[in-house]
Amino acid sequence: MIDNFDEDRYHMLRSAIAKKVEIEEDMAGQIAWRLLNYFGFEDDIIDNVLDQDDRRMFYFLQDLELLKTAWEEAVLPSGRTWRIFYWSLNKEHIFSYASVKEKAAGPEPGVYESLPQDVWSRDAETGEARA
Repeated sequence: MIDNFDEDRYHMLRSAIAKKVEIEEDMAGQIAWRLLNYFGFEDDIIDNVLDQDDRRMFYFLQDLELLKTAWEEAVLPSGRTWRIFYWSLNKEHIFSYASVKEKAAGPEPGVYESLPQDVWSRDAETGEARA
């Protein structure tokens, strides 16, 4: 299932973003392109490449479970510890959100619409319901 994600990353991301955030496909497409400008065909990128606005967007998408983070530590020759942060596409959730079927258009029938027609028929003389 996840292999399908790599076939068309843009459409999968656009669909997942649109459904998860409940925005129009055009706006979701713009966000998907911004993500793909960083990720390309990779699943992970280093945090250092992000500008502040995009980092904010990445945190937002992390809250929606479309992205996830990881980090590792490296010891520098000076003995200082350097922490490296990474962003990853959460392919499982993206695929899941993109695959969600849309609800049928139109409102669900209410209580009155679900009653049979004979409930609304009354005898003019007695005022009683007719069977």
